[in-house]
Amino acid sequence: MAKDKKKGVPPEDETVDLFGQSAATEETAESATQAENADETVTEAPEQTAEGAEAEATAAEAAESAEENAAEAGEDGKKKKAEKKDPRDEKIAELQDKVLRQQAEFINYRNRTDKEKAQMFEVGAKSAFEKVLPVIDNFERGLATLSDEEKEQPFASGIDKTYKQLMTVLTEAGVTPIEAVGAPFDPELHNAVMHVEDESVGENIVVEEFQKGYKYHDTVLRHSMVKVAN
Repeated sequence: MAKDKKKGVPPEDETVDLFGQSAATEETAESATQAENADETVTEAPEQTAEGAEAEATAAEAAESAEENAAEAGEDGKKKKAEKKDPRDEKIAELQDKVLRQQAEFINYRNRTDKEKAQMFEVGAKSAFEKVLPVIDNFERGLATLSDEEKEQPFASGIDKTYKQLMTVLTEAGVTPIEAVGAPFDPELHNAVMHVEDESVGENIVVEEFQKGYKYHDTVLRHSMVKVAN
C-alpha cells in the first residue's frame, strides 16, 4: 500500500475539482465586475444630479423670460391704448385752440380800439384847446394894458381871477406854455419871425416873444412866435 502512494499525488479524499475551482474563479470575477459597476453607478449619480439642476435652472429662466415678455406685452398694449387718441379729445382740443385764438383776437381788437379812441380824444381835445388859445391871448392883452391902479379895481381883479382859473384848468388838462425867452432856439417849438444881433446874449437865443406857444402833453398846439439873437 505504501508503495502505491506516489509522492505528490493527493489521496482520493483530497481530489481537487478543477471545474469547481474554475467556477469559483468565475464567480469571484463576476463579483468584482458587479462591484465595479456599482462604483460606476455611484460615480454617475452626481453627474445625473447636475444635469437635473441645469434643466431646472433652464426651466426657471424660461419661465422668468416668459413673465418678462408678458409684462412687456402688457406695457406695449397700454402705450398703444394711450397713443390711440379719442376723436372726442381731438375735437375738444380743436375747440379749445379756436377759443384761445378768438380770445387773443378780441384782446388785440380791444387794445387797438382803445388806442384809436385815445388818439381820437387827443385829436378832439387838441382841436378844442387850439380854439381856446386866442381867448387866452385876449385875456393877456387886456390885462397887460391895465395900470397898477386899474388892476386894483374890482372889475379888473375879477378878470384877472378868471384868467388864472382858466389857466389852472388848462394846466390840469395837460396844456402848458412853451418856454421861450432866454431859451435856445428850437425849430420844433419856436417860430422865428425876427433876427437881431446882440453881443450881450449867446448865439441862437430867444430874446423876445411876440405870441406865446402851448403844448398839449408832448404835442405842440401852437409854436411860439419869437425874436432870435445872433
